Amino acid sequence: MVIRTTSQPMYENGSLSQVTGGPLHPGGQDLTARLITLCDLPAGAIVLDVGSGTGLTIGMLLDDGFNAIGMDRSEMLLRNGKAARPDLPLTCGLGDGLPVANEQLDAVLSECSFCAILNPEHMLSEFWRVLRPAGRLAISDLYIRNPRWLPILRALPLSCGLHEAMTKTDLVSKLQKNNFRLLTWEDHSDTLKYLAAQIILSHGSMVDFWRQSEPTADPMEIQQAIQKVELGYYLLVAEKTKVV
Repeated sequence: MVIRTTSQPMYENGSLSQVTGGPLHPGGQDLTARLITLCDLPAGAIVLDVGSGTGLTIGMLLDDGFNAIGMDRSEMLLRNGKAARPDLPLTCGLGDGLPVANEQLDAVLSECSFCAILNPEHMLSEFWRVLRPAGRLAISDLYIRNPRWLPILRALPLSCGLHEAMTKTDLVSKLQKNNFRLLTWEDHSDTLKYLAAQIILSHGSMVDFWRQSEPTADPMEIQQAIQKVELGYYLLVAEKTKVV
């Protein structure tokens, strides 16, 4: 799994976690609970959280009776998670593949981390490989609602997954190409408005937030690009199907 990085990306520098109180994605744990519920998993299901960060979702899954493991590339976030709750099964995942045998998992979760993966089609093939037949892939992430201005966003030197956000059409196409059937798609773009309000209260303005979070890019250009592409936030659940 290859993820775009800088010396200290947004998910490590504290600019976002100080706003949300922990979760590194819009909607917080309420949206996580919604995502888990929509997976309709049996008791004791085995779940992998890819991009687990400090393991907040893993804690929720364990408390709900699931067998869960978290994987993230950030050793700092994993250490923080283990320090806060030593029982969390968290592992550092680096490289191009998942360290899981074929057809071992009932579900794979990815919360605001899928669009940070530079080779999403390869990772979708990995998700398909490790899931059992009819296993669930659950993703919540950013997406682009106005692709006309996407080149402007792509040109910015960003460390966060915003740089690789896709349109709904492109995302669904990639799912189908990799033998996943879309079961649920929900738009939760309203969570971005709430998050923006939280950011302004915490940082003073969106420009100040971007100045701290993405110091190599012009904060005004970031904000303008976000407005032009009409950034949205989605939740989806897909099912592993047989290879056609």
